[in-house]
Amino acid sequence: MINRSLFPAVVRIGVLTAIGTGLLLLPGCDGGGTSPEPPSPPTSVQATTQDGSVSLTWDGGADASGYNVYRSTSSFSGANGTPVNGDTPLGQPTLTDDAVDTGTRYYYRVTAVGEGGESDPSAEVSVRPFPSPPPRPEHIL
Repeated sequence: MINRSLFPAVVRIGVLTAIGTGLLLLPGCDGGGTSPEPPSPPTSVQATTQDGSVSLTWDGGADASGYNVYRSTSSFSGANGTPVNGDTPLGQPTLTDDAVDTGTRYYYRVTAVGEGGESDPSAEVSVRPFPSPPPRPEHIL
């Protein structure tokens, strides 16, 4: 008997041997279930710039367990490339990107990651970071 709490799906294979026939039960997928769907793409992606960095926020959706942020210096066409956040999805719907050059336009899009994989990308946003203005002069005569 297989404990279904440990193995929720079971592969059933009919076995024919020289001794006779039987049923071989293996933990795994019984083919009757469906794979989980990827989460919906993030929405309402917003980018702001301050002090030569870019801050991104977005709405992530209920099925997401993490997020990947992609950056490009040209509008996206096709594949996303490598996530700015590396191999580990972000746990919160926010990112500050300090690895930018002031005056360069950047394009961003975000994907949600869940049990069913990675979502389609969000709509892209673009921003051009500028350095903070110098402090106000003091003691001018």
